[in-house]
Amino acid sequence: MSTFLDITNEVLRRLNEVQIDSGDFTSVRSVQALSKDAVNAAIREVLQVGNEWHFTIETTTQTCTVGEGVYSFSADYSKADWETFYIRSLNNENVPQRLLLISYDEYVRLHKSSDDQLGTGEYGVPAYVYMTPDQRFGVTPLPKDEYVIEYRYWKYPDDLVLATDVVIIPNRFKHVVIDGAMMYMMQFRSNDASYNFYKVKFEEGIKTMRRLLQNPPVRIYSTVINGSTSHSVAFNV
Repeated sequence: MSTFLDITNEVLRRLNEVQIDSGDFTSVRSVQALSKDAVNAAIREVLQVGNEWHFTIETTTQTCTVGEGVYSFSADYSKADWETFYIRSLNNENVPQRLLLISYDEYVRLHKSSDDQLGTGEYGVPAYVYMTPDQRFGVTPLPKDEYVIEYRYWKYPDDLVLATDVVIIPNRFKHVVIDGAMMYMMQFRSNDASYNFYKVKFEEGIKTMRRLLQNPPVRIYSTVINGSTSHSVAFNV
C-alpha cells in the first residue's frame, strides 16, 4: 500500500514541482500543502461515491449492558451490514445466533411497549436488531446478560495526516487517487482544460473501481427436471 508521502510526491512530480522530504511533510506550504489537500479530497470523493468498498469494511463487537437496548456505532461508522449481526454469550458457550433486522417502526409497533414494561428479572435474549432515528442500533428483547453482538460495518476513515499514513485505497487503483488529486490541483490553478481532462479520468476510474469491486457476477440457478431426477445448473451473468 502507498503512503500519504508516496502519493503526494507522485502528484508533485506530475506538476513538475519540488517533492517533499519526509521530515518536512507536516510543515510544508504553498503548492506542496495544496497537493496534500488534493490527495485527501480525492480519497474522500472515492469513499463517498461508493461507501461499500471491501477495503473499508470492519468487523467489531458490542458487549451488551443488562437492560440496555440501544448502542452507538464506532466513530468511523459509515454504514452497517445488517445481515451480519450475530449474538453470543460472553464466554462463547452457545452457538452465535443471527439477529433479524426489523424497521424502527416495527420495533415501536410490536416491541417497544413490552420492553418499556419489563422489570429487571424479565429481560431476555435479543432476537431482533433495528436502526434508531439517530443512527444508532437497538436490540430487542432487552438483554438479560452481557451478550456479545458481532457485526460488520463500512468505515469512513479520517483524513491522512502523517507522511507514513497508509492510503486505504488499494495500490492497483492509486492512479485513480492521483487523477482526482490532479483534478483538484488544476481547479486550484484555474486551468479549466486540464481540470476537465482529469475530471473525466477520475470519474471513469471510480466507475471502473465500482465495476470491478462492487458488482460481482450474479449466479442464477436453473432446476431442470428429467423424470424423477433434478439437476441444478449455475450460470454466471
